[in-house]
Amino acid sequence: MDTKYHETMMRHALELAAVADREGDMGVGAVIVRDGEIVGRGRNRIHTGNSLIHAETDAISDACRTLGTDDLSGTTLYTTVEPCPMCAGALLNARIDHWVLGLRFKTVGRSFGHYSVETFAEFVSANIKFTTGILEEDCLALRNRYFARK
Repeated sequence: MDTKYHETMMRHALELAAVADREGDMGVGAVIVRDGEIVGRGRNRIHTGNSLIHAETDAISDACRTLGTDDLSGTTLYTTVEPCPMCAGALLNARIDHWVLGLRFKTVGRSFGHYSVETFAEFVSANIKFTTGILEEDCLALRNRYFARK
């Protein structure tokens, strides 16, 4: 897959992140793609009172409903911000093969010590492909709006 394709899919995630931002959550969005088709969409919806509804877990739930299975092998995740440890675990359980990230945690100012999705995947012996930095500046601008409100 080329960079233009990744950018196109990340723009879909950014649209969902903008909805989360308008709803008062940190603007994080995610889509899950199989064979060029978006099969799962998600956004942060923590404002609903459920701290488990992150963009990635929301997209996983949607993709599982769409595909009728909990096995998301052969799919690619596009997310505007590097998944937190909870979401990384959910993505591993869903067996998503390729993770495409906008921002890294070091960019967004969160600290999980030495955490990165690559070290997490290595720790659990998962064979995942990572692509990073797709539309990073757009993802950063959206994230900065959240912290400006705070």
